[in-house]
Amino acid sequence: MSAGFDWDADECGLGTVDAGGRVFLIAALGDCPDARAAAAEWCAQAIALGRTATVLSGADTDAVREAVDGARAGSRVMLAGAERDLMAAVAAVRAAGALPSEVTTHLTVRGGVAVFCPHCATAQDAAVAPGGRVRCATCGTVLEVRSHRSSHHGTYLGAVAEAA
Repeated sequence: MSAGFDWDADECGLGTVDAGGRVFLIAALGDCPDARAAAAEWCAQAIALGRTATVLSGADTDAVREAVDGARAGSRVMLAGAERDLMAAVAAVRAAGALPSEVTTHLTVRGGVAVFCPHCATAQDAAVAPGGRVRCATCGTVLEVRSHRSSHHGTYLGAVAEAA
């Protein structure tokens, strides 16, 4: 679990809800059983604290964005899901005005990420991990995928790869 968009490959614990939150928006992204289990656990924790919790099961980015647009001060957003879904949802939540300290993520499955090409300023889905290479579908530039993730774009940063 982590706040914002900074998860680690070795992290596997779910963690607890932020007791400072007054209202919780909890989203299990996509069709992921582990995300649904995380959402159920977070919901139980929020209710045990006497807080209000809204759970979106099987949510997509649009559903999360719509729910966050209606959030008020003191709300906490908790997102669980596969890497690509999680990255997109965090970007939507940040675009809606949530601060990193108000967002908690739980990564359930790695793989299938979006990569930003700095050459043509586009993003594309790719089955690649940081350190791997991918050819930009728009401009053809070969990119090395960096470990840097953008919570504003929901992408990994691609850097122009040097010739081998």
